[in-house]
Amino acid sequence: MTPQSAEATKTIKSVARQTVLKMEHVTKRFGGLVAVSDFNLDLKEGELIGLIGPNGAGKTTIFNLITHVIPITEGKMEFYGKDITNLTTDRIIRLGVARTFQNIRLFSNMTVRENILTAFHAHLKSGLFTAVAFLPKYKNEEEYFQQKTLELMKEVGIEHLADNISSSLPYGLQRKLEIARALATNPKLLLLDEPAAGMNPDETLELNQLILRIRDKYKLTVIVIEHDMKVIMNICEKIVVLDHGVTIAQGTPIEIQQNPLVIKAYLGAGDEDA
Repeated sequence: MTPQSAEATKTIKSVARQTVLKMEHVTKRFGGLVAVSDFNLDLKEGELIGLIGPNGAGKTTIFNLITHVIPITEGKMEFYGKDITNLTTDRIIRLGVARTFQNIRLFSNMTVRENILTAFHAHLKSGLFTAVAFLPKYKNEEEYFQQKTLELMKEVGIEHLADNISSSLPYGLQRKLEIARALATNPKLLLLDEPAAGMNPDETLELNQLILRIRDKYKLTVIVIEHDMKVIMNICEKIVVLDHGVTIAQGTPIEIQQNPLVIKAYLGAGDEDA
């Protein structure tokens, strides 16, 4: 781990941490195919963990189960002690779960600013009449969201691109925009699905620093799926390794690096297969 991440981990571990996400014996079957088998996770407040494994290991399926994009076949999930196993995606988002996607999902014809504002508007408290009539309550909320949008653009370093169409941005900047939009939903748990995909080494280093910074600043708990092992090993305090939907190892970066099964199945095969 980097000195920065090690210090952040030391600070977090100095206080007792509440369980944010608890997954017990979670299984997902697609017909006869078992995509995730008996998956268990006890994620504590402020933790930043990595989820690794080859393509088809079940990593994104776990994100889809957490956000109820697909239903669980067996098992149970709790978010801050509340059973979310059968909640709809929108209710889970409102509870404080946000995610980015392996395949970027932005409003391609909207500007950078508009993409983030759209996420804020999900929290709009003003009614339809108030908004249509542009009454003071709506105006105040809109001004607040505009200010917060600017802050988030600055946070991820894209404020100079505010009026650019999102699809015109380079891939790495689209990734940052997607993170900013996720932050606009005011999450407690942030799920990042391959955030370093398409980034060069310098961009990846900036991404590492960004993830650590927003974790601490916004008091987030974070799960990262990533094929770039430098990202995983440098920022995560715990790593869970999957193989064909089964957890084969979990532990600190050092423990994972030294685990013979992981070395044989993943790390020994090269970063791109990790």
